[in-house]
Amino acid sequence: MQETFDFFLFCEGQVRAASTFHLDGRFNRDYYNPEELSDLSENFISWKNIRPVVFSMIQGKRVPTKMKLVFALPSPYYEKILQQGGLSLSPSDIGGLYLHVLYENDTITLVTGTSLNLFSMDKTLDRYWDNFISSWIEQHFDADKI
Repeated sequence: MQETFDFFLFCEGQVRAASTFHLDGRFNRDYYNPEELSDLSENFISWKNIRPVVFSMIQGKRVPTKMKLVFALPSPYYEKILQQGGLSLSPSDIGGLYLHVLYENDTITLVTGTSLNLFSMDKTLDRYWDNFISSWIEQHFDADKI
């Protein structure tokens, strides 16, 4: 309900409550006029804009039996991630930096993912992204209670 994840893009999700809702975070480009499309630099909607819709699905006295949310870091942050991690990749080499959040059986599981636009056996970006998200979670949440 808070704004903590608002800077992330929302890729997809699923909420299983009284019914199962599947959410696709991709912009429906046919919905927008050409002027609005020029302002859309990413393919996905921001969590800030979709959050009220998702929370409307889970309001009530019962928690969902399952919820899966897939977030992506907006591409303007790639340069900063590469610099902080001391990585030799360029931002255009990155296809995506992801965070999967799964709630099921009263447990929250976080899984990171990376996608490159080139083939590499080097897992330095994967390890840095894992550590970055771990630190970010510790800064924003009491991880022992999650």
